Amino acid sequence: MEADGQKYSILVKTEVREKMMEKIKQISEFFSVSMSDATVILVRLRWNSFKASDLLVDNKDKFLAELGLARVPISNSSSAGRETTTLPNGDGDYLVSTSFCSHKFSTTCWSEYLPDVLVKNKEETGLIISCLNQGCLASVGPDTIEKLTDTVKEMYEGWLLESFMECHKETIKWCPAPGCEYAILLKDDTHEVDFGVVCLCGHTFCWTCGLESHRPVDCKKASVWWTDLLDQLRTVYWIHANTKRCPNCRSPVQRNEDPDYKLMECICSYRFCWVCLRTAEEHHGNWKCVPVADPVGESSSRELTQIFRLNQWEGRQKEMENAKSNQRFVEDDKIPKLVERCGVSELDIRTVKEAEMLIVQCRQVLKWSCVFEYYMTEEYGSTKMQYLGHQRDLASIMLWNHEMTRRWVIHKAIEKGNFTCLKHKVETSTANTGNHFAGFVKNLEEGMPEVYGNGPFQRWNKCGKCKYQNRYGDKECHLCYLPLESPESSHVEAPDDLGKMDWD
Repeated sequence: MEADGQKYSILVKTEVREKMMEKIKQISEFFSVSMSDATVILVRLRWNSFKASDLLVDNKDKFLAELGLARVPISNSSSAGRETTTLPNGDGDYLVSTSFCSHKFSTTCWSEYLPDVLVKNKEETGLIISCLNQGCLASVGPDTIEKLTDTVKEMYEGWLLESFMECHKETIKWCPAPGCEYAILLKDDTHEVDFGVVCLCGHTFCWTCGLESHRPVDCKKASVWWTDLLDQLRTVYWIHANTKRCPNCRSPVQRNEDPDYKLMECICSYRFCWVCLRTAEEHHGNWKCVPVADPVGESSSRELTQIFRLNQWEGRQKEMENAKSNQRFVEDDKIPKLVERCGVSELDIRTVKEAEMLIVQCRQVLKWSCVFEYYMTEEYGSTKMQYLGHQRDLASIMLWNHEMTRRWVIHKAIEKGNFTCLKHKVETSTANTGNHFAGFVKNLEEGMPEVYGNGPFQRWNKCGKCKYQNRYGDKECHLCYLPLESPESSHVEAPDDLGKMDWD
């Protein structure tokens, strides 16, 4: 399954297995070895078909013997004692050996041995599984596994598939969303996949690191943000919301759970009022306090900046979640109505879905641009910070226009029973918005080269209406006078039946 113009395909697990079996079949047919032997060969060589071909051409018999894929001599020190205790007992237990030796063990022994080997070597690629008999080099392949219980078969199949995926992780990966079983196959040799990979389950993620799509922030900084900085900011927010600094030593003091108990005691033994920060003596018996703000020092000012960054991030996160909710609403409610009333085709449905998915992706870009701004606070000058805000405002307005366009088109198409004549408006809006955000992301990743140091190429002119800083030569404010055209020149009526969606 793949979308037109995408740099990747989305596969179900059976399709991944088919690709794995194709490699096995090629080696099997070309070098006249069994499918089981071909599997062992490819696993040992980390699924490198070219290396397998070279070794099989060079000296096939020697190579197969080294992998335990040839008959091995039976020594007198066999495991006869163990065989005696594992003879068929009427409960479905029977003896099984590999295809290359005569050491027979019960299915119970195999079922205890193989899962233990596979679990312990789960992360190891190129693993050769040998016979249970100590010192026997005969390999255990799918032909032996096939004789065992369904539980062992399933575990081996899962391990084999993961081995294939691990050795091809540059081109194919599982979607990291919990519970998702789709795989992503890269079509070409590039890791830049627009705004990230979009799985059919709706999850978007970075191909390189597996985190959610985080452009324009690089993978290392995104990882630090997720694993460290975000928790730090939430801790700062909690401290700010639930504590006050002691007037004596400036240590944070948490409020007592008793609402009638006003005096707090710091670790320095200083006691002060939670409301006005004065001592009991300074109240002179009058506890009708007037709340006072905590004096803002250098550290407090930094805390307020951190709280602002956290609120900015979480606000954008909420916008993205709303966009995902709207996307599900359109797919569950509006697309069926378009099919019923307009007879839309699969291509038309794809057009609507792409327009909805783009909104989610753009919201994600705007969210991560807040993290980009967090990092650039110390790296860049104030002018670049201001320019980032300007570019983000333009991108936000562009996205708003796109949201209104798709809203209007869906409403009018359902109302008139005709989607075809309006389809081009959605396609044009999707293309223009996608191009705008691609340019926005690329500009940030390149460090905004049009603005250098602490000063731009030109002076900036502050708008008297919105106070936005424009360039000196601009005749109109880029923010106030950015054209916000509706899909029609006339007024666009708000559809009554889309009230569940976050259109405002």
